[in-house]
Amino acid sequence: MENKKIVRNEETKEISLKDDVIFKAFFSRKGNEEFLVDFLESLLKIEIKQIRIQEEVDLERLSKDEKGGSIDLQAELNDGILVNVELQVKKKESFENRTVYYGSKMIARETRRRNRIQRY
Repeated sequence: MENKKIVRNEETKEISLKDDVIFKAFFSRKGNEEFLVDFLESLLKIEIKQIRIQEEVDLERLSKDEKGGSIDLQAELNDGILVNVELQVKKKESFENRTVYYGSKMIARETRRRNRIQRY
């Protein structure tokens, strides 16, 4: 991804999609869905026919000892497939564990939500 330069008040500032705030703001902005679709299609090698984006998804704590968390973006794709879209620029030892943890929290939350819907 290429850095872009913005000029304001004769000051030049570089912005990059590798910045967490810029990444979330760009891909979650209404009207930019096609960019996220293109990005995900190229990564996942699937055709995305529809997408619904949720930004800043908080993962609730079910006990005081449990860790919470916040997902950069969550997208619902074709047929209700949920994906967690996280930006990871630097290699961190905890990334794999955090990904599994966030995925399991998403599954648990969606299972509870769908069970509540089925009861009505």
